[in-house]
Amino acid sequence: MQTRAASDSAARPTVNAHAPLAAFLSFLFPGLGQAYNGQGRLAWLLAAPIFVVVFGVAIGVAGSIALARLLDVSFLLGLVVLDAAVLGWRLVAILQAHTRLEPLSPRRWTSGVTGLIVIVTLGMHAIPGLYALKAVDTLNSVALGGAGGRAVGDIPAFSNLPIPSAQPDVQHGERVNVLLVGIDAAPQRTTQLTDTMLVISLDPLGTRSAMISIPRDLYGVPLPNGQPYNHKLNSLMAVANAHPDEYPLGGVGTLKSTIGKLLGVQINYFAAINLIGFKDAVDAIGGVDITVHRAIHDPTYSDEFGHKVGFFIEPGTYRMDGRTALAYVRSRKGLGDSDFTRADRQQQLLAALRGKLTAGNLLLSLPGLLDAVKDAVATDVPGSRLPVLAQAVQEADMTQLQRIVLQPPEYMSVNAHSSAGYILIPNLDAIRAIGEALLANAPSSPPPD
Repeated sequence: MQTRAASDSAARPTVNAHAPLAAFLSFLFPGLGQAYNGQGRLAWLLAAPIFVVVFGVAIGVAGSIALARLLDVSFLLGLVVLDAAVLGWRLVAILQAHTRLEPLSPRRWTSGVTGLIVIVTLGMHAIPGLYALKAVDTLNSVALGGAGGRAVGDIPAFSNLPIPSAQPDVQHGERVNVLLVGIDAAPQRTTQLTDTMLVISLDPLGTRSAMISIPRDLYGVPLPNGQPYNHKLNSLMAVANAHPDEYPLGGVGTLKSTIGKLLGVQINYFAAINLIGFKDAVDAIGGVDITVHRAIHDPTYSDEFGHKVGFFIEPGTYRMDGRTALAYVRSRKGLGDSDFTRADRQQQLLAALRGKLTAGNLLLSLPGLLDAVKDAVATDVPGSRLPVLAQAVQEADMTQLQRIVLQPPEYMSVNAHSSAGYILIPNLDAIRAIGEALLANAPSSPPPD
C-alpha cells in the first residue's frame, strides 16, 4: 500500500501556485509577472513597449477627432496590426511569467488557470480587431472605391446605382456641399424616386453651415445642358439611370449637377439613404432626442411594411427610437402638414443625429451602427476623403445652422391642375440667390434672418 501511494505521488507533478499568479500579473500589464518573479530587467523590457503604445494612443485620441478616425481605413487597419502585435507581446509575457516557475502541463491545475488567462486575453483582442475589420468592410462597401454602396435596399434599380468615379478633392477646412437623397424603400414600392432631396453645406472654419431642402415636385428645373426637365424632379435620377444615352453623367451625376445649377453652387458629394434602413441606424445609437413643436395627428400614416398604423405625437421632448423617428420624417398627411413641414422635420432630425454621432461615445453602438449603415447608405465620397468629411461634420458650428425649406410663394408657384398633376414651378432667380447666399464659399448676400 505504501509503495502504491508513493508511486501515485511520484506520478503527480508538483505544482507551484505562484505560477498562475505571476501569469495573471503579466496579464494585467506585461512585466508585472516578471517583476514578481525577480526578473527586473526582463520586466522593464516587456513593459516599456506597452508604455509607449498606451502613451501614443492617448496622445492620438486626445489630438484628433474620434468620428474622423473611425472613418479612416488606414487608421483602422493600423489598429488591427497594433492590436495583433500587442496581443502577441502580452501572450509572451503571460506564458514566460508562468514557465519561469514551472513548466506548463495539462496535468497541473495551475496550467489550467493560466490557460483561462490566455483565452481571456485572446478574446480581449479578438473583439476590437473584428470590429475594426468590420468597419473597414463597411467603409469599403459604402464609399467610392469599394462596392460603392450599391447594395442599398431591395429595389433593383437602386441595388445597381452607378456611382461616378471622379469626385472633387475637398481638403480639410474647405466648405463641403453634400446632396443627401432619401429613398423610401418600402417593400410595396418598386420605384427609385428621390422623395427627399436635401443639400447640407458644412463650413468647418466658420459659422455658415446650412441645410436647404429641395421639393420633390419641382417641375421644369434646368438640366446641366440648360434644357428644362419637364417632369417632377424626384424622378430625374431614375430616368437618367435608365437612359444613359440622353444623360451621359448618369443618375447621380445628373442629379448633382442639376441641383448644383439650380442653387448656383458646386455639389461636392452625394449620399443616398434608404429611409427604412435608417430606422436601424437610429436604434443602433440608442435613439435621438427631438423636441416636437407642433402636434402631429396623421391617421393615414403607413409604416415601413405598408400597414396603416397612423402616427400621433403631442408637443414635447422625446427620445425617439428608430420606428418613431422614421414616422416623424415620413408623415405628411396630418392636419396642417405637407411635404414642406415634413422636410423641416427631416432637417431637425439630421441635426440631432449629427449631435449624437459626434458626441464621442460611439464605440458601444459601433457594431449595430456598422450593420445599419452598410445596408442603408450609398455615397460617391472616395474612401480616402471620408475622414475629411467626418472632420467637417465634427468641426462645423451648428449653433448658427441656417435651415431653409424651399416652398411657395417665395421660391416657387403651385400648379395643381397640370397634365403632370400637382407640380411646383420654380422661381429660379430666388432659388439661386438663396443657394449662393448660404452655400457658396464666400457669401454673395447676407443670410436671411
